Amino acid sequence: MIEAHQTTAGFKATIGLELHVQLLAAQKLFSAASAKWNEPPNTNVNVADAGFPGALPQLNPECVQLAARAILALDGQIQQRSAFDRKHYFYADQPLGYQITQQHHPIGRGGYVDLGSLDGLEYVKRIGIHQLQLEQDTAKSIHGVYPGHVLVDLNRAGVALIEIVSKPDVDTADEAVMYVRKMQNLLRHIGVSNCNMEEGSLRCDVNVSVYRDGEDRLSGTRCELKNLNSLKVIRGAVNAEISRQIAVVQRGDNVEQETRGYDAQSDTTFVTRTKEAAPDYRYMPEPDVPEIHINESWITRLRKTLPETPEAVMSRMMPQYGLVQEDVETMLGEPGCTAFFEQAVVGRDPKRVLSWITSEVFGQLAYRSQRLVGSSLTVPQFTQIIDALSSDAITSGQAKQLLIEFMDGEQRTIDELIAAHGWEVISDDGKLRVISKQLLDTHPKEVARYLKGQTRRLNFFVGKLMQATNGQAKPQNASEIMKELLEARR
Repeated sequence: MIEAHQTTAGFKATIGLELHVQLLAAQKLFSAASAKWNEPPNTNVNVADAGFPGALPQLNPECVQLAARAILALDGQIQQRSAFDRKHYFYADQPLGYQITQQHHPIGRGGYVDLGSLDGLEYVKRIGIHQLQLEQDTAKSIHGVYPGHVLVDLNRAGVALIEIVSKPDVDTADEAVMYVRKMQNLLRHIGVSNCNMEEGSLRCDVNVSVYRDGEDRLSGTRCELKNLNSLKVIRGAVNAEISRQIAVVQRGDNVEQETRGYDAQSDTTFVTRTKEAAPDYRYMPEPDVPEIHINESWITRLRKTLPETPEAVMSRMMPQYGLVQEDVETMLGEPGCTAFFEQAVVGRDPKRVLSWITSEVFGQLAYRSQRLVGSSLTVPQFTQIIDALSSDAITSGQAKQLLIEFMDGEQRTIDELIAAHGWEVISDDGKLRVISKQLLDTHPKEVARYLKGQTRRLNFFVGKLMQATNGQAKPQNASEIMKELLEARR
């Protein structure tokens, strides 16, 4: 547990975060091009994304709805009127020469994230949200392939983002990490984003300043740390920048307002741009995209579609099903998973259901680059596997094979599939005894080793019996019969 922040050499920090979150929309913010990740370079792009003259943007309503879900989940206020701006700057990864964003009239304002005991704090901390805005992503610059050249992949150009700007309410690097982790869990849970930092679908900028004890918390000079791409990097960068600014003030110098990067290897921050070199973005209203007007009835309908908050889910599910916090957090990271679990667990062992979801089902989803919601697997199919496994009607290996078939789109019932594979369990002990005796007669040396005390040879014979029956014998039954017959030969 993290205790309330302590003064470091008479100083404290003021921290604000800007999260850039890629929305789970099928198409880009202003074009019909696919927003799918990790496709071959420059295959998901159209004339609007590439900045062709005369190509006009057309707002994707799915992105508006996803942004509005995020605002409501943060207990913020959806603005009934919002508008887009052009943010001008020229760089290879910005084919339009400007970014379409919502600097002045964002779609959402207000809201908060509460940190507490479930997050590892010994105190309650509320971090306010300043605003939430829709904007388009840039293209991806690729360095180092050809010396002296920068390659540009336009697949990401125009992909829908929301930028979530916090108030400067964070005091420590630990609080910053907890805030980002909690935002990840929330946005995944409500189906707004997968928030995978390794994919770039969640990127973080952090503003840091320091002030002396007793001074106003906003009295320090702010420096911005850009492009922090993991929780570990966020913690390291914030702590390094706090230490740097304190050292600057202690030696009597002034902290300069600037943009900085973080070198994890040396655990230091470095200047990337000074205040004097900061660009003038020349914001102007976007003339080609109409204002967004949202009425109260639309907001009410959308609010009714939101699930329980992650905190409510954890507080309810842990005692109800005997789970630990990590179990629930794992399920919350996959949209729709807690609902899937709660339907599947009725009348079944929660630990077994959880284990199969988080290991086997999640493994298949990762292999296929799929989400649970939208996959071919249904709750009835999953519970058929669990029930057949619990009754020893199938082996663990067969259960995994059935899961693969269901996720491939198989529609037959589990009984039909077992029959088709010839997996019916041999429940006739007499038949198993006959096969077992034949195996013992075929391997007299292994029998002798067992009788001399090498009791692990039992596993050899059980394996042979399972092989001889094509896996149709119950493993426990096979072990008991084989051990009985071996002992009878003493």
